[in-house]
Amino acid sequence: MGKKWSKAGKSDDLKTILDRIPWASRGRETPISRLARSVVPVGNKVSVPKGDMSLHVTLQDDAHEDLVMDIQGTAFQAGRGKLYTCWHVIEQLRLQEGEAYILANTRLGGIEAQRPYPFAAVMKYYDMRFDDGGPGIDAGILVCPATDHADAPYEVPPVVWGDSTKLGVGDRVLIGGFPLGKAMFFSNETNRGLIQPSFFEGIISAIIPAIRTGETRLLQISSVALGGISGGVVCDPRTGAVLGMVTIGLTSGDVSLPITYAIPSEVLQPYADAISFDTADGTRWR
Repeated sequence: MGKKWSKAGKSDDLKTILDRIPWASRGRETPISRLARSVVPVGNKVSVPKGDMSLHVTLQDDAHEDLVMDIQGTAFQAGRGKLYTCWHVIEQLRLQEGEAYILANTRLGGIEAQRPYPFAAVMKYYDMRFDDGGPGIDAGILVCPATDHADAPYEVPPVVWGDSTKLGVGDRVLIGGFPLGKAMFFSNETNRGLIQPSFFEGIISAIIPAIRTGETRLLQISSVALGGISGGVVCDPRTGAVLGMVTIGLTSGDVSLPITYAIPSEVLQPYADAISFDTADGTRWR
């Protein structure tokens, strides 16, 4: 005769099972989840409060949703105080009004939080081979000497660069960023407001050489690039090494096509590495 279960017994067993579910887990750590920490949204927000620790808002706080900016694109940490994005994204930022920010991960008293960080300066990509700096290269640096506190650290590490000169047609890559902008994170009634990059798979479908003076080589990738992912990373799916930056995706009418273009890392890394600047306390960041 089989074992009889009481209603109470079933409830107790189910509760034990439910208690073992990792409700707050983001999944196992991978090279791509580590890279995701270096990828942040960039956009505009009116009336962000001034101050320091007061800007940190935990994800559970009802005010967190009000903190999220109108996301214009994606940026990634290329070096200390230096974030890459597309120049066409920077042109959409309300820099003069003091309303342009990245939204970076941090912790406040050990609890996951986010904070907006403004920019001290912006620099358009400049190709020193040409008198006009290569205006056809859609890239720029956001200078952001982020304040770091022991109780609320700036948790956006620099990326690890990969060698894009070794890419060939057919190689697998991932692209990552913030497609659809703010709408991506507030379309559901539940699970709202956790701002994190999304990644999509593709292959190098073509490599387009520079044809005219002032142009860059381009990677063509068989992946859809929705609005908001401009400035996102192209990376090696095995290691998370950054191989390029997403600039634009093709559309036909209102339909996004699986054709995305990116600037290779061989073009991006030397410029970012060459930039240094002095902070308010006289420290030089390289």
